[in-house]
Formats: sequence, structure tokens, C-alpha cells
Amino acid sequence: MTAQSNITPESIVSDLRYLQLLSRSFPTIADASTEIINLEAILNLPKGTEHFLTDIHGEYEAFQHVLKNASGAVKRKVNEIFGNTLRESEKKEISTLIYYPEEKLQLVKLVRRTLTTGI
Repeated sequence: MTAQSNITPESIVSDLRYLQLLSRSFPTIADASTEIINLEAILNLPKGTEHFLTDIHGEYEAFQHVLKNASGAVKRKVNEIFGNTLRESEKKEISTLIYYPEEKLQLVKLVRRTLTTGI
């Protein structure tokens, strides 16, 4: 049984108030059709990741790390982009730079200064 077979003159009359309200937002069949297509497309999008963390009291650093690495999504994206073009150690360096940019840049500057000055 299709949705159209449930449409009767009585159902239209009973739904007239709702249809009049909808006609304000979608005055033409094309407008209504476009909205239906958009909403169906949204429904078919992949579901976003949900993360449930419990008992995080006293675990600030661990919680922050989960947020900064986007639950592993950053590492997956780095692997997707750089694949076999970089070594694992280089991909880890890039990931760390993304997770902790200030700290990583300070460390890189310190290492560079140590290498150039010997101090």
C-alpha cells in the first residue's frame, strides 16, 4: 500500500490547516519537491559519531586527548591522505602537530636550536 492510496478528500479536508501552513513556506510544487529531496538526502547522510565517556573525574588530560585526536579520526585522516607516501613515524609527527600544535612547535624549535648551537 502506497502513501497515495491513503489520500482521500476527507483526509485532505482534515489536514487543510496543516497544508495551508506548509503552503506559506512552500508555495509551489517545485518548492515542496525540492524540500522533500533535501530532507531525504539529509536522512541518508552517514550518522555522526557519538562518544559516551563516563567517570571522567580526575581524568582531564585523558579526556582532552580524546577531544584533540577526535577519537582517532585525525590519525585515520592522516593515514588516508598520506598513505604510503610517508613513514609511520612521520605520520605520527604530523598527527601530534595537529593534536598539540603549540607544544609540538616549541619542541621542534628546541630541537632545531639544539642541533644548530649544540646547546
